[in-house]
Amino acid sequence: MGNKKIYLLGLVIGILFCADKIAAQSTVIRHTVNANNHTFSWIKLGTIGLPQEGTSAVIRFFGGSGYNGLKEQMAAAEIHIRTSNSNVNSEGFAFSAYAFRTGWLAPMEKVKILPNAPGGAATAYDIYLYYGPYIGFSMYEVVSVGGQWTGLEQTSTDPGTAAYDVPFQYSVFNDVNLGNALYVNYSNGNVGIGTAAGTSSKLSVKGEIKATKVRVTTSDWPDYVFAKDFQLRSISDLAGYIAANQHLPEMPAAEKVEKEGIDVGEMNKLLLKKIEEMSLYIIQLDKRVKELEAEKK
Repeated sequence: MGNKKIYLLGLVIGILFCADKIAAQSTVIRHTVNANNHTFSWIKLGTIGLPQEGTSAVIRFFGGSGYNGLKEQMAAAEIHIRTSNSNVNSEGFAFSAYAFRTGWLAPMEKVKILPNAPGGAATAYDIYLYYGPYIGFSMYEVVSVGGQWTGLEQTSTDPGTAAYDVPFQYSVFNDVNLGNALYVNYSNGNVGIGTAAGTSSKLSVKGEIKATKVRVTTSDWPDYVFAKDFQLRSISDLAGYIAANQHLPEMPAAEKVEKEGIDVGEMNKLLLKKIEEMSLYIIQLDKRVKELEAEKK
């Protein structure tokens, strides 16, 4: 019985020792201070060892800029990584990853991951962050299942073009990026739905728009066509223009519309102007017909 008790006690101690080692490997907390020397650059945060066949890890980053508690100085971000059960996935790597960010842009603007070998031979992954002009203290936490973390602090290294470019699936307070659904540009407020926010349009949409009502405000509505001093083009002049250009005067040509699209508000004004001009032509023709009928009597 004594030997059995000693054996069981040793087994319990061994289990506790292994559990402690596993816990130490699965959660790691480190910090950075004044990263990048106040300039934009890539920082190698560390290396995580992850076996293939669906091993997951999360890196949480908390920080900001400066030494005050203003909301524009605060930031938090997460990187999610998962290895594959095959040599490649849709991105050409044997793992996939995404990130999301809330708060100030500079602490983590871009993320890249560089595996230590191609395809399914990869066993470790270098994590790179692109920092803005970071000033102050921060901390990050690495949470993994079955992985090991080797942390570096403030190592300025460019990952190169062969690294996996981690997409930001969700980011708030600066640019908003909800996968391929919604984009909002923080600097100019432009919005993209199904496409990136354009630089010249407040709203860019890729796909069909359905609405119960659309209101477009505009000026210079073409009721001036009915003013007494409006110069209506003669019908013969109109016929000559159409023969030469294959479209109505002031209306855009088909090639231009196909290339640049149309301004809906401006097009509605042009269409109304043409309808009003057509009404004047009809009134003129009706008057002339009545005059000819009167001459025959």
